[in-house]
Amino acid sequence: MGNATSTPAQPLIARLRELADVERARREAADLAVTEAERVLQETQYIQRVAAERHAAVLATVEAAEAYAGQQAQGASDTVSHAEQTEQVATDRTASPSASGRSLKHLVVDALNVGEITPLTLIYERVREVRPDSTASAIRAALATLHKKETVEIVRRGAYRLLEIPEGYRTDI
Repeated sequence: MGNATSTPAQPLIARLRELADVERARREAADLAVTEAERVLQETQYIQRVAAERHAAVLATVEAAEAYAGQQAQGASDTVSHAEQTEQVATDRTASPSASGRSLKHLVVDALNVGEITPLTLIYERVREVRPDSTASAIRAALATLHKKETVEIVRRGAYRLLEIPEGYRTDI
């Protein structure tokens, strides 16, 4: 009797094993698809980060070009009189008294936090809150000077880190 029941069950067991193999193959294919999707997601996120950095660099270049073009146009046309310029500077200084005695390097240091990575666009923004007439090239020149003095580290293109507060830096001005 044991032989009679095992013989008809063999095709059923074989079919169930085939189904198990098919389902295992589907699961493995799904696992591979998930792995591939995760890889594509990581690659896309990397591309997104690179694009954001490049965008920031292009914006900085555009700002520098606009500032340069504005300086040339201002020098060529001389539409604003010297008295109006003096009045504007006086208004700027009364609007932000701390900006009057601060060098651009000090304003750049103020825009950074020790040990934190700060994007260049944020540095521009913070410096221009205090001194709106600051050009991008002047801010980058101040950053380059601080980098030469090993006060600021260039982490990657368009990103800086303040390593230490420079000697002689005063916060009471």
